[in-house]
Amino acid sequence: MSNELPREPEDKRKAECPYCHQALPRIPAKKTKCPHCGQVMYVRTRPKDRARVVVTQDEAEKIEEEWAIVSGTHDAYVTNKQRIEDERIFLRERFSGRDPSDRDIQWSLLNKDSLKYAQRADWGLYRNARFDMGEILRRELKLRPALEMYLEVCYLDLNGPRNTGGLTDPCLLRQFPPFDPRDAFLAPAVIGVIDALASKLQLDRDSLKRLFIEHNVRIHKALHLPLVPEACWPILEKGVQQAHDTP
Repeated sequence: MSNELPREPEDKRKAECPYCHQALPRIPAKKTKCPHCGQVMYVRTRPKDRARVVVTQDEAEKIEEEWAIVSGTHDAYVTNKQRIEDERIFLRERFSGRDPSDRDIQWSLLNKDSLKYAQRADWGLYRNARFDMGEILRRELKLRPALEMYLEVCYLDLNGPRNTGGLTDPCLLRQFPPFDPRDAFLAPAVIGVIDALASKLQLDRDSLKRLFIEHNVRIHKALHLPLVPEACWPILEKGVQQAHDTP
């Protein structure tokens, strides 16, 4: 075993656009548009020298592929990249020739994943896809739809989602049901986001309860979950209160 300590990333970012090479008002800290040429710049860490750099989209994709090679996940990377490109072509036809945005592609793939996981009764994976959709909505500042999605995720979590992989044997399903409240949990990070969004939307506790129940009544009927939303609310309310009281 090597005793060499992991090398700290070297910051080689510059306040310069990697496309037009014009000076920037500040060094980019994340994905952002150049104020001069309008191109999207990315911040990445190269695997070879651990240098943090500002790069173009093509360079960012090359670095991501290099990381996939280093981590041994290159086959999965190539498969996912092809899936994204196939979805881009599908959406372009659907949009009558208009190029879909990265958001359009991601949202469409998550919708398809949700349907696939639901058909296979892989409810843990379904829950994760719904969480990712909430993250997209939050980044787009669609606060109320994002809050509804996170409340749905918590409702699923409190029903104990499982991945049963299309299991159909009745005896095994009784032993390993697709949902089991004994496996219930609440992710602290999700609870913290719910508290923050409720504050931004100026929702008091009664309003948040009403939103939770109204949204998840439909989920309960559609997925036949073991616990009704009213039974789950007290647990979620306690978690939100704890998150709110935590400095």
